[in-house]
Amino acid sequence: GFSDMFSQDDAKWQIDAVQEYLSNPPKDPKFPPQESFSAHGRATPDVSALGEGYQVIISGRVASIGGTSASSPAFAGMVSLLNDARMGKGMKQLGFLNPFLYQNTDAFTDVVLGTNSIGRGTGPSPFGFKCTKGWDPATGLGTPKFDKLLTAALNACAGKSKCLLNSDLDPEIAVFK
Repeated sequence: GFSDMFSQDDAKWQIDAVQEYLSNPPKDPKFPPQESFSAHGRATPDVSALGEGYQVIISGRVASIGGTSASSPAFAGMVSLLNDARMGKGMKQLGFLNPFLYQNTDAFTDVVLGTNSIGRGTGPSPFGFKCTKGWDPATGLGTPKFDKLLTAALNACAGKSKCLLNSDLDPEIAVFK
C-alpha cells in the first residue's frame, strides 16, 4: 500500500521501483481508484515472507500461527544471520537495511501471482493491489533467497576504497558507493 502519513521523499531508495509499478499498473478492475491512495506516500511492503503455517509450541501443544506475527520475526531472524556472518568475518553489521534490499533485488523471489484484496472475515475487499513483476504493493520486492542475501551482505563494499555502510549513515543518504 501507500502511506498517507509518510512521503517517498523519506524513502529515496524505493522511488525508482515504485515509479515503475505506478507507470505500469496491472490491468485489474480491483485496482484502487487514484484518489483512494497517495501515490507519493511511502510504499509498503519492502519485502514479504511466508505468513502461514508456522509451527510453535504454546502451553506444551503444537499450534499453527500466521500473519505478520510469523513472517516478520522470520525475516528479522534472517537479517540477524546476515549480520552474524558479517561480524564473523570482522565486518560491520548492515545497519539500516532498506537501501541494501533495493540494491539487491535479485536476492528475492519476485511474487507475480496474487493480490491483497482478500479482506479479513468479511469477504473480498472491493479494491486491492495485484502482484506484478518487480516491486508491488502486495509483496514488495518478493520473498528472500537467503543464500543470495548472504552473498550480497558479505560482498557489500568489497573492493571499494570509499564505502560507507548503511550503519554509518543517515538513512536519507544511505547508499553503497
